[in-house]
Amino acid sequence: MNGTRSSWGWRPPKAEGIWRHGCSWTKPLFAAVPWVTLALLFVLFSMIADRLPQAPGLLCDLPPARAGQAVATGLAALVLPGAADETFVFFDDARYSLSDETSAASFKEHLAVRASMEPSGTFLLLADRRVPSGEVMRIAGIARETGVLRVQIAERRK
Repeated sequence: MNGTRSSWGWRPPKAEGIWRHGCSWTKPLFAAVPWVTLALLFVLFSMIADRLPQAPGLLCDLPPARAGQAVATGLAALVLPGAADETFVFFDDARYSLSDETSAASFKEHLAVRASMEPSGTFLLLADRRVPSGEVMRIAGIARETGVLRVQIAERRK
């Protein structure tokens, strides 16, 4: 009989599960195996996190200045919303409409000429809060195509 007798009757043997075999010093090591596995998976995922595909977009190289301070730039444009999905860009005393393709193309040409003369390569884009973010990103994309190195996007306050 595997059990033992006591004054109260028969008692079953103590179940030790999977730990009944092996040396006593290896039992804590085997208990730590799942935690070590999780730690190794965490290290693995943190190593490959930079290589995972990211959403496409425009990378803006922001200056190291605090909010409220600006980098000196000679290129600045003011963006204001118009009526019925129309966006106006005011650049070098000229008004351009982004809804009109010829006006947008002339803005791109004018910005390319001015960007080639700007040594800092920074373009300051002052946008009203009512301007859709898609239009701001469209202007930033136009600036990137014309050779601007950095786009600084600021909001026009009240």
